[in-house]
Order: sequence, then C-alpha cells, then structure tokens
Amino acid sequence: MAIKENVLGVKEIDCSDGLNTEDYNQIDPGILDCFPRAEYPVNLFHWKENIRVLSPVYRTGREVDRHLRAKVRDLSEKGLLFFSRNQIQDYAACVACNLDTALDDPNLTWDEKAGVFIGELGRRQEAVFLNPMARELDDLQKAIESLSVYLVEDSTRMSKVVHDVHSNIFPQRRRINASLLALAVYLEMNKGEIFLETLEIVALGFFLYDIGMSKVSPMMLSKAQQLTPPEKRTVREHPKVGLEILGKLNLTRLEITEPVIQHHERINGTGYPNKLKDDRIGQLGRIAGVADSYCAMITGSPHRKGIPPINAAAELVTNERQYDQVVCRTLVRFLQTVTK
Repeated sequence: MAIKENVLGVKEIDCSDGLNTEDYNQIDPGILDCFPRAEYPVNLFHWKENIRVLSPVYRTGREVDRHLRAKVRDLSEKGLLFFSRNQIQDYAACVACNLDTALDDPNLTWDEKAGVFIGELGRRQEAVFLNPMARELDDLQKAIESLSVYLVEDSTRMSKVVHDVHSNIFPQRRRINASLLALAVYLEMNKGEIFLETLEIVALGFFLYDIGMSKVSPMMLSKAQQLTPPEKRTVREHPKVGLEILGKLNLTRLEITEPVIQHHERINGTGYPNKLKDDRIGQLGRIAGVADSYCAMITGSPHRKGIPPINAAAELVTNERQYDQVVCRTLVRFLQTVTK
C-alpha cells in the first residue's frame, strides 16, 4: 500500500495490491450512528473498488454538514466507508456510547472491547458516585447489563476485561479495579452456576460497594498527614452511609447491600462498622473486602507507597484471621491468568 497524490494535490492511498484490512476497517451504518453528528472522531475514506484506491472523504476537525452526512451514510450502507486503525483509540472511545454495538463491532479486538468496557464502566461508576440519582444509576446499570451478557457467554473473558489492572494502579483507578476484581472472583467461585439476571444484580453491588466514600471529603482523603481520630471515625462510617444512599435509590436486595455494608468486616470480628465475624459475613461481603484490600495495597495512598502485587497476594493468603482464604486463593489463581 502506498500514498500517492492526484493532480489536484489530494493525497490518496493506492491499494492496487489489495486493501490491507489490518490497517483500515470498514464502518457500517450501526457504528456510524454512534458518531457525533457535528464532527466525526476519525478520518474517513471511500474505497473505490474500480481503481482500488482509498480516497479521503473527511478529516477530523471539519464540521459535518447535511450533504457530507448523506454522502458518508450512503458509502457506509454500500460497504465502502473505512477508517485507519491508527485512530482506533478515538474510534473506540466514540463507540463506547453504545456498549452493545461495541461488543458486536468486528473492528475491535477482544482486548480493545475490554478496554472500552473498563473506560465506560469507570466513567459511569464515577458519575453515580458524584451524583447518586436515578439517571446516573440507570446509565451504570445499562453498562453492567451489557458486560453481564458478555461474561455469561464466556466467563473466561473476565481475564481480558481486567488485563490492564496492574498497568493502571493510579488512585483514580482503584475503585473500578476493585469492582472488576471482585466480579472476577465471584465468577471463579461460582462457575457453572452463573445466571444472567443474578450476575447483573451481583455486579451492580460490586460497582457500588464503596459508594459511601462519595460523602467523605476528598481533601480529607488526600491529606499527607495521618487522619485525626474524628476523621478516622468519619471514614469508618462510610459503609453505613453507603447503605443509606442505596435506600434512597430503592436498592434493597441483599446482593447489592451486602458488599456495601460488609466490605470492611473481617473474619475475626476486627472490622467495621458492625464488627461481624465468621459466617455473619456473606460471600459477597468477603469477596468485596478481599478485592478492596488487594487494590488498596497495590495502589497505595498519601500515607504509604503501593506494594508489588505478589507481596499483596502473599499478605492476603497469610492473613487467615482476617480474610476468607477460599476467596483469597481464588483471587490469586485468577491473577495468574491475567497479564499486563
């Protein structure tokens, strides 16, 4: 494939040796519907079959008028509209507005689809934490429904969904990382017994497990100094605050409330807010607690640096007094399947 310039000075891509589908992908009408109407996110090309050339149709930054929109739509319906995979990140970010479409998009690899999910789930999770209202909750639930369908079809896809957890251990990623890891452990522990409706509810509980922290001052959490006793008491109340938020959203099912109220409880009764111990802590609460602790260890805080994943895993599996060891060992086995 070579670049050539026509007599008008317009650069075209010569594909006389055949269209390289590894470099350019087709855009069908369903994908086109995800694009903003005023400005497209990627450069667009017209595949001219008779001369086997990709001719530029649109460059990013240009305003899209109705004539161009109609032309692009026509080319897409005829299977003649393409974009360069050099812009796959911009393309994927745009397609993320419709996760069902992204899942079916042949232009995205499974790793790219997983990246779309992580980004969009994180964005919608954060929106609920910032404004826990019905509209934001509905957006998160829709994303979780798409993810659940994706995972019910093949639970091993979870390793792709969280493949970059250890490459993105920034503080702002801690919550989404813990939610994903909790869901991964749940899938591993319940193989062969996963049903779509149940998975959707369980996943929602994991993605809301830390919602009580939305009412704790960010300035308090980012302090370089150790928290004062009153500040520590405020932080330790966040599971109860989270439960109150769930009540206002009419989210009362045990699968949702358990991770929220129990993720800081410990097997030996030293946790909070209710000092539950042993069997009084449910499976979902135990899973959320392990995932949250693991991500806290590898992420770090203003008071301490994060530790290597292998050290965090070792700390969990040797702390039998506080953590459910079935959950811990399941997490470690799962992490062994995940690459950076």
